[in-house]
Amino acid sequence: MKKDLKEIEKIIDNLELNSQSQIKELLTIFLQTHVKRSKVDNFIGDYPTFIEPVYLEDNIKIGDDVLIGPNVYIGKNSEIKDYVEISNSIIYDNVIIAENIKMDKCIIGKDVSLSSQNISIDNCVIIGDVKTKEELYKIMFKFK
Repeated sequence: MKKDLKEIEKIIDNLELNSQSQIKELLTIFLQTHVKRSKVDNFIGDYPTFIEPVYLEDNIKIGDDVLIGPNVYIGKNSEIKDYVEISNSIIYDNVIIAENIKMDKCIIGKDVSLSSQNISIDNCVIIGDVKTKEELYKIMFKFK
């Protein structure tokens, strides 16, 4: 699992995207290979809803009325605020996701702070700090 996460991280950190299909393929393979079983006992929060499989690393903070899954990996020391929906996605370590965000088929890079509220994102890679929707730097890819 860690090796595959490092490979995906290298690609998104260096923006070495040979094609949009490469990211799509890596996301799909990672979720199918490593998020087959659930590990949801390492979170602090108010009873989120999990649709398995979901894999949480250590020290995850989850807010109220959060829906996670299916096929979600969340890295250590991350925080998911209230009213968030996440499916078919990889979230790296030390990520903060603001309230009222919906995401599907996304990769959120390491140390990202997604502070912009009330947005819906799908089929993309997000890196850097995002305070407003206009600052949202994402690399789009399409699933068919």
